[in-house]
Amino acid sequence: MDRASIYFLDKNEQNTYKFDEELPPLPLPELHETMQRYYETLKPFGTEQELANSKKIIEKFEKEIGATLHAKLQERSSKMKNWLEEWWEKYAYHTSRISLYPYTVMAMPAKLECVNVQETPEYALKNLARMMYHTIEFWDLLRKGAIKPLSSDNGKIKYSSNLYKRFFSTTRVPGTHVDRIEKHFKTVDEGKTPCHGLISGKGRLFIFKTLRENGEMITPQELLVLLQRLRTILDYESVGDGIAVLTHDDRSLWAENRQRLQEVSAHNRDILQLVESSNVVVVLDENEPQDYGEIAQLVIAGDLHSKWGDRSSILIAYKNGKFGLVGDHSCYDGTISVSYILFIQLSLFETSEPDWSVSETLPLIALNELKFDLNDMIRKEIERVHCDSNSRSKDVLVTHEIFDDYGKDYIKLYKLHPDSFVQVILQLAYAELHNEIAPTYETALMRHFYNGRTETLRSCTNEVYNFIKIALNRHSSKMQIVQAFRAAVQHHKLMMDEARSGKGVDRHLFGLWCVAYQNEMEIPDLYSDPLYLKSGGEGNFLLSTSTLGYTANVGYVAPMLLDGYGAFYTITSQCIHILVTSYTKSKKSSGLKYVQCLLDTLRKIKSLLDEAQSVKL
Repeated sequence: MDRASIYFLDKNEQNTYKFDEELPPLPLPELHETMQRYYETLKPFGTEQELANSKKIIEKFEKEIGATLHAKLQERSSKMKNWLEEWWEKYAYHTSRISLYPYTVMAMPAKLECVNVQETPEYALKNLARMMYHTIEFWDLLRKGAIKPLSSDNGKIKYSSNLYKRFFSTTRVPGTHVDRIEKHFKTVDEGKTPCHGLISGKGRLFIFKTLRENGEMITPQELLVLLQRLRTILDYESVGDGIAVLTHDDRSLWAENRQRLQEVSAHNRDILQLVESSNVVVVLDENEPQDYGEIAQLVIAGDLHSKWGDRSSILIAYKNGKFGLVGDHSCYDGTISVSYILFIQLSLFETSEPDWSVSETLPLIALNELKFDLNDMIRKEIERVHCDSNSRSKDVLVTHEIFDDYGKDYIKLYKLHPDSFVQVILQLAYAELHNEIAPTYETALMRHFYNGRTETLRSCTNEVYNFIKIALNRHSSKMQIVQAFRAAVQHHKLMMDEARSGKGVDRHLFGLWCVAYQNEMEIPDLYSDPLYLKSGGEGNFLLSTSTLGYTANVGYVAPMLLDGYGAFYTITSQCIHILVTSYTKSKKSSGLKYVQCLLDTLRKIKSLLDEAQSVKL
């Protein structure tokens, strides 16, 4: 694994984003097929009577209002390469009024130890200077369209690169009723793009130029001097007004305060533009987490009076040399974050450490502080939101674990798909802990379609349910459990392949709902059926899960429900990296207990597989 093979286009390859135009349009399944699949997802959760009632509702829906809605959706699909994109951003993300932190943002620890970089206070600013330099390099490659699109099947299946354009110079602008994405990033072909970076700390905001006048990037040595100067300012001068904390409010209230800021002065409007359009965003956080678990917890909390929460991506540098990454989920998905952080890791690993001795001879990069004009009303609002956001920051518990008993290599020895393997065990662990099955969401990647994002795989299938019943039955033999486990894992893989091919359920149901809502039609009974909600409809998934691939980089979001869990993982050759989220106010869920149960279950399944194999031998 190296930077060149993963990220750099060959000289004879076309621009990054031109591949996107070759991608097929997002498919729209046939209504009857979706209704059949949907009914199958209800079976683990309903009694015979409930299922019979749901079947009648489904049949009526398909023959009557559903057919009308689907016809309108087909018409939309015939005119658009992605019929879902606009609705997904608006209704799945932007109509929500809750604070982004800690409830909806994506976050992850930035793991440097895996590439032999020392995460210590002595190296804190030097490592940050190098990370900022390679962040600017990544931005520059994207600006020039010189990054390889992510792909699978040895590069044969290419993924949309459209979401890369929202990683930099993009902000989520709050609205009174609905937010919107404002993208300032432009490729070289599209025109001039912002090339100033933003660094914040102790409630203060500073900007600097990331490129010289001739278009060359500033060097790591220049960035180090810049950071040393800034560190001195923060250490010996007063704390700032902390205006960034306003971005961590209820979205409608933040929209009001954002408007107030602009009404105070034209100067404020100019500053807001600089803050929201900057390419690189770095927060110097005074906290000192000791490990990746503490980083994961602090990324969504920590220094909220310095984090401009609307920004699409923020690199967080802790005072003791640890790092984290946080971003707005409405702008892009977790695979983009992983792609970025892997680029940084490989860059640090493959490029030698700069000659820091030349730093003292270099000209200084201009560092300008941004100060808003404030009135008494805004100052009071800063105090209110600071208090509210501090209390909310403790609502989500994040548990980080590295399971090193085995990993991908072991799982493949038994000819089982690693992701499907972990998925089935996640659900068994939940059932072990709570004595019930969980409606389970797993992300199915759809970026091989035009501007595609995700589909939902309802991974609590009949086969998984059957396995859980057998596994929890004390009369079941070990061989019965292993056979049922294998069947569940293999079926999960088939269902994931179907979902990724455009044969999912939830996005189609969502699209039909959007048609009814936008045409001011009565929302069909299908969406108020108790089994629709019980099986996960409207985001009622007790387990919200996703795999982020086969590196050590794993991120997370908060659970979908108060009593639910977020379970996120990556699978390396010898380890499974796990991040679990839960709500501290829940009287039912416990992230710590669930993780322990998950680890025990991973070990139990290994023991059963090994024993079954020895019997065969």
